[in-house]
Amino acid sequence: MPARPCLDCGTLTREGSRCPTHQAQRNRIRNRHESPERKEKKAKLYNTAYQKHARAIRAGALLCHLCGGGARAGDPWEADHVEAGNINSPLLPAHRSCNQRRGNKPLNR
Repeated sequence: MPARPCLDCGTLTREGSRCPTHQAQRNRIRNRHESPERKEKKAKLYNTAYQKHARAIRAGALLCHLCGGGARAGDPWEADHVEAGNINSPLLPAHRSCNQRRGNKPLNR
């Protein structure tokens, strides 16, 4: 494998996309998000009923509830909770980029 620059610091590496220092840092961040408690919470939030409802929301999406825009190439629809993190909150369609930008913050309307 030829040496290529680390995506974070530019140091040449043969390990993959990142130098060993930045790969270890990335792994720590990933592992923190995959704790057993988080996995259990996600299993409750994103159960079969949620997945079925979210599929219907995505299939019928015409406008993003966050930006008001229509479909975009390369930016798929997601089902977004109106109240972030609230399992009982209604779902509305949103572009993936809009939903990720909003994160777990309340709506700014």
